[in-house]
This record gives sequence, structure tokens and C-alpha cells, in this order.
Amino acid sequence: MQISWRTQFWEPVLVLVWRELRIRYKRTVFGFFWSLVPPIAQAFIWLIVIEKFFRYDIPNYSAYLLCSAFAWQFIQNALLDGCSVMLFHMPLIKAFPMRREILPVASVASNLVHFLLALLVLFVYLQVLRVPIRPQWLLLPLVLAGLIALVLGLVLALSCLTVFYLDLKFILDSFILRLLFFACPVFYFVEMVPSHWYHAYMLNPFAVYLTVLRQILLPPVQLPDGRPALPFDWLHFGIALAVSALTLLVGWAIFRRYQYQLAEWL
Repeated sequence: MQISWRTQFWEPVLVLVWRELRIRYKRTVFGFFWSLVPPIAQAFIWLIVIEKFFRYDIPNYSAYLLCSAFAWQFIQNALLDGCSVMLFHMPLIKAFPMRREILPVASVASNLVHFLLALLVLFVYLQVLRVPIRPQWLLLPLVLAGLIALVLGLVLALSCLTVFYLDLKFILDSFILRLLFFACPVFYFVEMVPSHWYHAYMLNPFAVYLTVLRQILLPPVQLPDGRPALPFDWLHFGIALAVSALTLLVGWAIFRRYQYQLAEWL
């Protein structure tokens, strides 16, 4: 009897995502809203520091911060969770024959659920601020698809390589993500990047996606020093999409190559 792709792949993914969400918020009163506390608190601190200490008066700055903080939380949590997902599910891998790529896919999907719900909260906040709905919002699915492909490709590679090299998790958490945080426009704007560094800076696909999210969801930023907002950068956005597709293919190839050796190392 031939098992359908839905039964073999997507149903186990949905079961694992539901299980992870249920365990995470078991016996909590506010449930999902606890996942919003870290980025909102972080954005609030940035808002106080930049507006009160640096005297930057940027209209709707809190909305720009929340937009990038929610996206960064998805990137950071998805990479960290995905990095150790095979180690976490070691008993499951040894006990049951299953498609092992289900585990990293489900890990990214569970973090994606939080990100999508956070975006809904952001949309409500934008309406409170009376930010108009813009036609650029139609680009949101394409931006999210590119970001998800990029993250999933990295998670597929990291999830199996971490089994062989446990140091990868510590390197990712202690060095790479901290460096990447400052290499992305999370609490600042891409307009603040010196012009002679701009093209090199935008070769970072994460920086491109965070910039594009702000540009399509929010009006052009009005910096206090009078610098004009940059137009939508189709060239670097296209490069980021290509890098995301390539990362997904390479990550999938790495995972497919090493997946059957995982049980021996776990």
C-alpha cells in the first residue's frame, strides 16, 4: 500500500508543531502572548534609549522597532531550535522509522506560527497608529517565502552537522548570532549605513529581508538629520531570493547526505 505524501510528511509535521506549542504553553494563562514579551520588551528598551538618550525623534519609531524585533526573534529562535532539534528528538529517531527531515521542518514551522501571530499583533498596532494600508503589503508573502527558505536551508544543514560537531551550537549562539544581530537593521535603519558600505552590507540576505519588511509595511522613514529614505532595492531583493533558494537546496543536499548516519552518532 502506497503512503501519500500528506500522510508521510505533512501530517507528522503538523502533529509535532501542535505538540511543541502545547508543551511550551502548558499551564500558562496567557499562552502565546508570552512569546511576544521578549521582542516587545527589547523594542521598548531600544525606544527609551534612542529617543531619550540619543534624542532621536522618528515618527512611529516603535512600529519600526517591533517590525524588525519580531522578524529577528523568528530568525534567532528558528536557528537555535533547529540547530539542536535532532539531539532533542534523539529517542524518537532511534525508536521509529520516519522521514528525518520532518524534525527540522517542524521546528521551523513552530517558530513560524509565532512569527505569523506576532505579525497579526503588529498589524493591529499599525492600525492603532493609523498607519495606512499600502499596496506594497501584497509583497509580504514573497518576502516571507524568501526568509523561510533561507532559515529552513540553514536549519536543515545545522540540524545534522551539530550532531557531528556539538561546538556548532555554541558558536552559533555565542558568536554568529550576536554578530549577525548588529549586521542587520534591527534597531537602526539601513539609511544609516555609510554609502560606500551599502552594497556589501546588502549582500547579507537577512539585512535585506528586515529592510524590505519595514519598507513594505511602513511609510518611508523620516530621519532627524534629513537623510532621505532609500527606495525599494529590487536588485538586492532579487539577490536575496536567489541566495535563499540556493541555501535551501544546499541545506537539503547536506541533510540528505548525512541523515542516515545520525542514528550512529546520537
